[in-house]
Amino acid sequence: MAAAPAAGADPQTKVKDPLPLLELIAPGGSGRLYTLNQREARVAVEQYGYRLEPVRTGYMRQARFAGSRPLFRLRLEARPAYLITASRAERDALVASGRFVYEGVLGHVAARPSPATTTLWRYSNGSEWRLTLESGRAELERQGYRADGRLGYVPEQWIRAGALYFGSWNSGARNIIDATKRVYGRSGDWFGGVRDYSGQDPRVPTNRWLWPNDDFSHLKPAIGWYDDSRRRTSEAHIAEASSAGLSYFSFYWYWDGTAEREYVAGGLHSFLRARNRNAIDFALGICSHDYRPLEIPVEQFDRVANLLARKYLSRPNYLRANDGRPILEICDSRGLGSGSDADVRAFVDAVRDAARRALGEEILVLGEWQLGLDPATGAEGRYCGARVSRPAGSYRTYVDTHRAFLDSITGTFVRCAMSDFDERPRYPIQITDPERVRWYADQTPQLFARSVGIVADDIAVSTRPPVVDNFVQIYAWNEWHEGGIIEPNLKDGCTYLDIIQRELALRGGGAGYRRP
Repeated sequence: MAAAPAAGADPQTKVKDPLPLLELIAPGGSGRLYTLNQREARVAVEQYGYRLEPVRTGYMRQARFAGSRPLFRLRLEARPAYLITASRAERDALVASGRFVYEGVLGHVAARPSPATTTLWRYSNGSEWRLTLESGRAELERQGYRADGRLGYVPEQWIRAGALYFGSWNSGARNIIDATKRVYGRSGDWFGGVRDYSGQDPRVPTNRWLWPNDDFSHLKPAIGWYDDSRRRTSEAHIAEASSAGLSYFSFYWYWDGTAEREYVAGGLHSFLRARNRNAIDFALGICSHDYRPLEIPVEQFDRVANLLARKYLSRPNYLRANDGRPILEICDSRGLGSGSDADVRAFVDAVRDAARRALGEEILVLGEWQLGLDPATGAEGRYCGARVSRPAGSYRTYVDTHRAFLDSITGTFVRCAMSDFDERPRYPIQITDPERVRWYADQTPQLFARSVGIVADDIAVSTRPPVVDNFVQIYAWNEWHEGGIIEPNLKDGCTYLDIIQRELALRGGGAGYRRP
């Protein structure tokens, strides 16, 4: 086995978050290879016959950080066995003996314990060396291994949680603005319906139509009714999300195939202008609907692909998978050409080619779970967001079935949790038939907390491919017309962010918001 690719030679070095420490068993069953590098792990399996263990041995950073120490990897010359040490003296003595070859720095660990870390131990049995967390010591000792000592301190789990972001709360949302004018008589209002149901705007009469006694007082953002094309709005959202430990926003991205330009991208563009934009990553979810103008004709594929690669994928805070590939999500493929597998594949290939030219890198394409995208379309995995049927029914049922749903999707997968679903504010400005309105009547913060806890439990015992296995996507940051809201609101404050931070053990100073 060759050492991991040198720093700078692999896009994985651009990932700043801790990465899962992978354990692989050498052919024959004796000898353990440890690596953070997913490309090296893949080569070990495909070319050298190693077997990747499904469990993770904690998380480790690739680069130095305050209070860290490096771990060194050495390979036994006589057979495929590897030894990890934090001691330079031990490293040098073993290399000088002629029995070991030094292969470089495995990663960096904390030199001192903290409440957020657990001990990483080295064990041996006279034939091989093993690494384990504090929680795995008893099992190794039962198997006859003995402790060689502590190597340092690492997070047992490191979840990268993000939220779907609806970036059209601005003057570009002509469909909402026009419908609000038609139904409510107000001009230039992209919060139409939300204001009317909330009862929180003294300038707007409360109108809850068929649900006059239901409580919609949460339908006001804590920072007030905003224009998300303004930089200060994005800066407030970034501060709220990052302080609660969120790692990224995934923006819905639309293309106007008639005008041949981006559609309602004000929130995304202001995010990229935010002075604190590097506090959080971002990704794009391509929403190409099967109606005008939100289609991407085949003849526009190359133009769109080049724009995506050069304008967005090339950004230093664009979201990358654990193996370093930029992540592109497809939330709706029906408007990609004809929506056929061949046209979806042609679009994905166009973006891949554009990324190779602009970045010199490959990308990871994930399809929304309901699309059924498979390798024939170029998608390599799935992600999930909202999970709702018509009628919506019970949120408790959603939570009760969430673990089974997660287990039903195999392979590379970004898990999700849905804060709520309630599209009543769309009636009657967008949904004119009340029989078609979906909502959960029994949603509570406590049930949401249970759904997020289920996701955390599923990650803890996962055997999925490690490329995005610690990613979680929350529905949603600010779907005010659909009830998917974790953005702080005037009624609940930071309740939902606090739940996410607690249940997923996210780092951060704690969510905060200001009243308008």
